[in-house]
Formats: sequence, C-alpha cells, structure tokens
Amino acid sequence: MHVSTPVRRTIALLMVVAAATACSDATSAPRAAERPAFDLEALQPEASRSGGDSYGQDNKYEVDDNVTRLTIDPNVSRTYTFGENWIYFPAHSICDPATSGYGPTLWDTPCTTMNAPLVVTVHWSSRGGFAYARFTPELRFVPADSRSVVRWVVLSLHGQRRLKAADAYRILYNGTGTAGWVDESISDPTLRAWIDPLRNSVVRRVKHFSGYMVAAGMTDLGGLSDASY
Repeated sequence: MHVSTPVRRTIALLMVVAAATACSDATSAPRAAERPAFDLEALQPEASRSGGDSYGQDNKYEVDDNVTRLTIDPNVSRTYTFGENWIYFPAHSICDPATSGYGPTLWDTPCTTMNAPLVVTVHWSSRGGFAYARFTPELRFVPADSRSVVRWVVLSLHGQRRLKAADAYRILYNGTGTAGWVDESISDPTLRAWIDPLRNSVVRRVKHFSGYMVAAGMTDLGGLSDASY
C-alpha cells in the first residue's frame, strides 16, 4: 500500500509528540517550550492545500467579525483555520452528538462516529494578548490513548503578543454554563500544551469542545469567567 509523503510526515510528527508524552514522569505539566510543535502544512492533506486565497470556497468557511462558520467533513482528515488559529480533525474522529452525550464523565467513553457534514460556529478573540475560542455545538471526539496520536484532534491558538519560550503555557477549558476555567492537563498528560514558535501559537490535543483560552505561567484566574467575554 502506498503512503503519501504528507501522511508520512504527519505520522512522524505525531509519533514524536506521543514519545514525548509517554516519557514524561513529571507530576506537573512541563513548560510549553518543551513540547514539540506541529507542522501545520504536514497536518493538511494535499487535497485541502491551495496556493490561492485561504478564505476561498474550497475551505467552506465564512468569517465575519471574529465569528467563523466551519463546514466539517468528518470523513476526511483536514485542518480548518479561523483567523490565525486552527483545529485539525483526523478522519472519523467526531462523535455523533445525537447519541454520544457530553460531559466530563464521557470524555473517554466509546461513541458512534459522525458521518454527515456539520457546521461548527467559532467565536474567537483575545484577552490580554491571549487567544480565546468558543465552539458550538458542543462535540466530543473519539477516544484515543497516548499511543494513538494520529487519532488526536489538535487545537492551535495564536498569541497576539510574543510568546516567551521560558514561560509555561496552558490551554484551559470552560464548559457552557460554568464559571471556572479548568486545566485538564493536570489529570491527563496528553492534554499538555506546547509552543509552536514559528506561528507564535500554543497547541494542544482536545477531547471535546465548547470554550478554550490560553493562560501563561501561574496566571490568576480568579474572577475570570465565561461572562467576561
């Protein structure tokens, strides 16, 4: 069976991430600078690459004042961009929201995959120079362990101010209707964030989505709620 060059590059990059995650015995999340950066080009299949306008019809999204509507084809591996941010979906990685359920007790529960295209709306902005994004509808993704990195859904959030390699960065999660932000990497090392220095972005795997925000170091999140956006 022939394996294309972009696919081989993707697998190689993802395996580096898996090895780095599996070899870490630290009880606290490592600095973002210690995490390898994904190559955005390698995460995009050849069919989705274009030398023209990245907001063209082929990508099937519309942008309007930091609101982006993505038409996701769950049957193919593809990277979708919103502003300078992006999210990568491997093929057959999205759980069918009609049957999968949603909530912390379900993140690692098997599910039936989505086969029909769906529209995802992203509201995105920055606060204090750090990126924020909220996705609707809420979705969760097919479970995959640290050895199955090619099946990970990956989110990249671009910094409006220069990221410092010496700082620790996190991408925090906030569920709809909740007031607090959660560092999910505390309980799951596969959710630790790392820096993509080429694009001045913070990147991590996501198991589900509604709201995410980049935080640096020991940022005090007291008083910062979803209502702040």
